[in-house]
Amino acid sequence: MVLTSLGVVVLLVAIPRAGWAVPSARLRRLVVVGDSLLAGFSSGGLVATGRAGQVDSAPAILARRAHVSLPQPLMDGPGVPPQLAIFDDNQNGALDPGEVRRPAGARIGFRSSPERRVRNLAVPGEDTASVFDRIAPGDVAGAIVRNDDVAGRDLLKFLILGLPLRTSSVSQLSRAGELHPSFLLVWIGNNDVLDMATRTDPAAVQLTPTQFGARFHQLLDALAGSGAPMAVANLPDVTGIAALRRAAGEVTACQTPSGALQPVAPDDLLSLDLDRSLLPTPPCGKVLDAGKRAAVRATIVAFNAEIATAIADIGARRAVDIALVDLQGGFDRLAANGVDLDGNGTPDLTTRYLGGIFSLDGIHPTHTGNALIANIFIDAINARFGEDLLPMDIARVARRDPLTRSRFRPAGEPPFGLFGDGTDDELADFFGTTFKRVELGARSLRDDLRHDVFGLF
Repeated sequence: MVLTSLGVVVLLVAIPRAGWAVPSARLRRLVVVGDSLLAGFSSGGLVATGRAGQVDSAPAILARRAHVSLPQPLMDGPGVPPQLAIFDDNQNGALDPGEVRRPAGARIGFRSSPERRVRNLAVPGEDTASVFDRIAPGDVAGAIVRNDDVAGRDLLKFLILGLPLRTSSVSQLSRAGELHPSFLLVWIGNNDVLDMATRTDPAAVQLTPTQFGARFHQLLDALAGSGAPMAVANLPDVTGIAALRRAAGEVTACQTPSGALQPVAPDDLLSLDLDRSLLPTPPCGKVLDAGKRAAVRATIVAFNAEIATAIADIGARRAVDIALVDLQGGFDRLAANGVDLDGNGTPDLTTRYLGGIFSLDGIHPTHTGNALIANIFIDAINARFGEDLLPMDIARVARRDPLTRSRFRPAGEPPFGLFGDGTDDELADFFGTTFKRVELGARSLRDDLRHDVFGLF
């Protein structure tokens, strides 16, 4: 009788009850390497909860679907830097120039749990060169306490990779190896190509496909040292970001360097933050016409071919299983079709500004956009590794996402000069501007370091 009872107990423990979620063994120690798009950066800032927050990042969503933990370097409010918001200055209920901006004040947030070891290592602004760059956390912390200048990129790396404080230098790649991952999520290279869109110039990127491919080979080779399988994403076409708007008849001509006028087509693209003093005939360098868009697309396609080659080569040479995640194709479909949530044949979500997929900066995703990205990763992981992760219900996420139903969604195109005071194009050097804003807030971290990183100084 005793043996029978013990057998029943063992059987009950071994068989999960109906409704119990079984964590994915493969993803049990998920580690994320990437840039702002995997970090949970949204609406121009990095903050734990916001529009959207780090808790809404694509990796966080994927981890929840896999029923595994993913410790993240969550930032306190107001964020690093603070997120953009809409200020309806004239209270007309419409989106007007200069009304998308950050709140006044230089303060930035700090790590909410600096003693916690994290596994989402993605750093906003990182590219395929800087991902190899190390920082010395003790030196950065010392500079902050002394009120010395600290580069914004280094400060972000310190907050994400340098805490808990360590004596050795660190990069995303070195930290990923130390964490002994069971699975790696990788999406990087977006900042290698972003300037082609934000500066409306295909020549803004001087990196050749061969050079990009060499970097990507080196990146995957370094990560393959862990022996962990990976899901590695390619690059979407950056001309599809919501930070660009159509000329739509508001601009019908542009001025060449010689002063001649050149026609502008209604579908040609310009920056949302174009200086309004340049209207109605901006310089032709500010216009992304069909020829320039084709040149940008060709670069994206060439870079993605290098990513695919690197995945195949490193996978074979290092005997590591790597899934290619086709985010170029995924975003192409979103740009072409949007998302029809209610099945009435009309897209409820689009890639246009305040269309529900891109956040207030026009570059990074909303919570709903992150869920769409997570689903693309999930599809690739399920197909390659035989997982059975359930996709997110996009309609359910969208119902709870304030940026999918903003009352400021324009019926047509949003106004030029949308960000800040409307005089400078803050998009042209997006992360340069972001890093400067982080640098301005560095002094506000001095007390946080002294109080939260106990016993350092």
